[in-house]
Amino acid sequence: MTEKEMPEKRSEMAEDLTKTSLGERISARIVLSLESFFYWYGTLLARYPIQCILAALVIPITCSVGLLKFKQENNPYKLWIAQDSDYLRDQEWLWKNFPEDIRYHSVILTGDNVLTPQYFRKLYEVHRIVANTKSERGRTYSDVCYRVPMVDLEPIALLIEDSLYEYDYDEVEEDDDVIAVDDDGVVAAKNASLTRLRRSLDLGFDPSVDLYPHDYCVLIEDLTEEKCLENSLLELITPDEYGKETDKLIASLTQEDIINAINTVTESKVYERAQDFSSYLGDIKRNETGHIVGAGATFIRFFGKVNTSAISSVDDENIAVSKGSPVDQFTLEWEDALISTLQKHISEDDSSFFNVAKSFSDLSAAAINGDALLFGIGTSTVFIYVQLMLGKFNFVEQRPGLSAVGMGCFGLSILTSYGFSSGVGLVFSPLHAIIPFLMMGIGVDDMFVIIQCLNNLEIKLGSEKMGTVEKMGQTMKQAGVAITVTSLTDFLVFAIGATTVLPALQSFCLYCAVGIISVYFYQATIFAAVLSLDIRRIKQKRNGLVPFIVHKDWTPNSLSQKHLAKTAFIKLAKILDLVPVKICVILSTAVFTGVGIYGLTELRQEFNPVNFIPQESYLAGWINANTEFFPKEGERVVVNIADIDYTKELPKLEWLVGQLVNETEILSAVDSWYLEFRRYTIDNELIPEENWFQLFQEDQMKFYELLTQFLFSQEGSKYRTKFNFMTDLICGEAAPRVQLSSIQLTHKLFNSPTQWIPAMNKIKTLVREANFSSRAFPTGTEYASWETDEVIGRELYQNLGLSLICVFLTTLVLIASLKGCLFVLFCVLITLIDVAGFMHFWGLTIDVISCVNLVIAVGLVVDYSAHVAHCFLVQTGTRQERVHSTLAEIGPAVLNGGFSTFLAFIFTAGSTSHVFITFFKIFFLTVLFGLFHGLIFLPVLLGLVGPASHKAAEKTKVEPESPEDSKPKLTLYQKYPTGVNLAFELNEKQVEQSEQFSEVQKEAEEKSEEKLKISSPTNSKKSDEGSEGSPSSGYSSVESVFE
Repeated sequence: MTEKEMPEKRSEMAEDLTKTSLGERISARIVLSLESFFYWYGTLLARYPIQCILAALVIPITCSVGLLKFKQENNPYKLWIAQDSDYLRDQEWLWKNFPEDIRYHSVILTGDNVLTPQYFRKLYEVHRIVANTKSERGRTYSDVCYRVPMVDLEPIALLIEDSLYEYDYDEVEEDDDVIAVDDDGVVAAKNASLTRLRRSLDLGFDPSVDLYPHDYCVLIEDLTEEKCLENSLLELITPDEYGKETDKLIASLTQEDIINAINTVTESKVYERAQDFSSYLGDIKRNETGHIVGAGATFIRFFGKVNTSAISSVDDENIAVSKGSPVDQFTLEWEDALISTLQKHISEDDSSFFNVAKSFSDLSAAAINGDALLFGIGTSTVFIYVQLMLGKFNFVEQRPGLSAVGMGCFGLSILTSYGFSSGVGLVFSPLHAIIPFLMMGIGVDDMFVIIQCLNNLEIKLGSEKMGTVEKMGQTMKQAGVAITVTSLTDFLVFAIGATTVLPALQSFCLYCAVGIISVYFYQATIFAAVLSLDIRRIKQKRNGLVPFIVHKDWTPNSLSQKHLAKTAFIKLAKILDLVPVKICVILSTAVFTGVGIYGLTELRQEFNPVNFIPQESYLAGWINANTEFFPKEGERVVVNIADIDYTKELPKLEWLVGQLVNETEILSAVDSWYLEFRRYTIDNELIPEENWFQLFQEDQMKFYELLTQFLFSQEGSKYRTKFNFMTDLICGEAAPRVQLSSIQLTHKLFNSPTQWIPAMNKIKTLVREANFSSRAFPTGTEYASWETDEVIGRELYQNLGLSLICVFLTTLVLIASLKGCLFVLFCVLITLIDVAGFMHFWGLTIDVISCVNLVIAVGLVVDYSAHVAHCFLVQTGTRQERVHSTLAEIGPAVLNGGFSTFLAFIFTAGSTSHVFITFFKIFFLTVLFGLFHGLIFLPVLLGLVGPASHKAAEKTKVEPESPEDSKPKLTLYQKYPTGVNLAFELNEKQVEQSEQFSEVQKEAEEKSEEKLKISSPTNSKKSDEGSEGSPSSGYSSVESVFE
């Protein structure tokens, strides 16, 4: 076609476009523009391959600079919780103003019966190991432990005896003074000997009332001693706080001594406090009288203290975090030493498990790089598969170099994704570990599409009928549109996923979106440019592995020219023609969908950050043992009330506490200082009940004086840690300004998010309705997970819905058939139902990982069905004939794409990481059901009720009015091959005409080449490349065929 004829041809194309349906016109115009661009782009790559490759490499090199800002984030609060959530906002306020200063460490011992001398010696050994652990800077447990006040109240009893009463000393034992420990492990004073003294002598008064403030406060201050807090069964027996007497006692201990102690002793001999030691046991065994005779587990707990002043005095770079809480560097160094010591002494013992406060943070980071070997194995396997699929089984047409370049392209996409995303400040979480596998699967698919289009072109036109430049133009014209559609769909799916409020999921989707665009560009540029060089190599008959070897007399063997996959799909199409087979396929699809729907109704939604640690780690063992032997009795929540005027807002506080106490359906316990404070003041006649609120409003100082007295009393001392004062609380003086007070709640045990999410929101509502003048909010460790559950449940369906809409619109534009689009959407929908439903049977739940994988599945599944439906619509003949043609042409490519995706993640099946296991299971189900519905069910459905062909629709639009009109008409897609996909076939007569013309053209080209060689033998190579560089050389000849 000459340049003068081009305007007329474009005008004719525009006129033909107006005769088609609106949907087809839109689709044709988009495809026309894309194909025109990719034709030009393919010829450009073939003319200047080296320059294009070097230009493309500038992008990954530039993006790699962003790796300098690469950051791995392990803090679950910064990954899995919405940054504008109530929990995180309140927790950050607490960390900033009242940082938590206690750290928890634990060792669990299990066995047939831990109430034996052997296990007590193990407990004592663990105690000594921890006590002797020393950090690099020489700090020991005594330097970093959490210390609690101990008060010996025996002198108070003596004071009472000397001044008021006479009593029998035999009624009081010396070691009966106790210190009560509340549920948080914080010790407060409680006088058991004085209680028994009052009971035996009927004192009738409380020393904190009658001796307060002078004598009582002086004794409290003088007799207070601090001890490191530690909980274990050793408190039953140690007489000297783990000294030499304890050594002798442990050596001579008998099982009878242990059984007697566990059933009779009710006080800690270390802290002199009342203690129920059965709470230190798991899997308790009792005899017929109810006495404890054995147990399957016990623990020893250690408590560390954060040096908050050290946190504020060091640079931010030296501040580490564990689950969001600030921690000073000295504490972390000692914990590192403790982990090393416990791993050395305990890890080999399969009956002992330990947990150190920083373990979760460390192991979350280790999980990111823990499966690097799997990635290496998977990459090697995919490379071998790519080499087998891209090349042929002969010396010349094998393509190891091209395969290596293709694999390198997805490596460049990872570099670009990581570098660019890190440069803009996106975090890297354990979830991101699956990105290389995902990029590999998508990148390999693009390679296969490009090679398949080249092979189809060579089959149709013959490998020697077109120059390299023209061949690359025609190849990219077809392949470019195909990979653009799939890449665009995947990109949009991830873009939708990036709208989430969960930081880790948002970062992951953005990483993937950048990676998908990158791998698309590198495959369409670098791989395609190297492909043009490889085409020249094959034309010169150079060896595929050693290119400088030329096989002059080479001819391909017959085996390498066979198309086994195409033959197999032709046979499959014939099998699907059988009525019994169609019935079985439809019934199987119905059964799969039914089972999927049932599984979907049973699928639980549960997010647990613990899943992100390696399952073979020491911490996973401790978590499993703790869950089995020491299950929770309900989640504990703290209601925090900031700086308020208590004298004016006590009625609000009373209303809130009353409402909480009445919430018996969601709360099992409410531990409020306010209730005890009110009871203490009224029972001891410090304040008349009828004037309780009024008196405090009239005399504000009276409230703070009584608050101090209460907090130093027997009843109120355990609540002292529930307050944060402006200055230190001093016995005998009015309490300083209260900056923060708290009330502890215990939820009932719940089974699912449908129970715990409403319960959490109910507590939030009650606190908000109390309407305090300052901020008030509930916090709890599990509230973080519960808020994530609330977000996941909403965003999963929102993102899936938006993704399906995206699939519908993209597919509608691509195939220009509403009925065909609905068939594709139906296949995608039932595939998602099957995948989500079978997740339940495979032990998965709805969490962040499965949520993102389901969204990814939408982008993968649509490719399988959309290609089949699109190809079906451009075939001619009966429905069955069109199904046969569709499976023969597109079936191998779809199967190859699905199998390559499967190979990309198959080796993650052996991982112990929750991320990789979930990734494998969901993608396995996605490929399995996606290929079944795309290559088996959809062809059967199309064969029965498939939409009409685009070509048939066009033929019915024109009624023949003359013999000239009665000739076979070219469709829009046949008439303009330069702007429309070459996959649309000519009818048989036109194919024959094309083949005849091609033979004539080939003979003419051969004669022309001979003349050129004779006239200018030294420039023959240059002339050959020049003919390839001219788009009109092959292009105009193809155009003339259609004219």
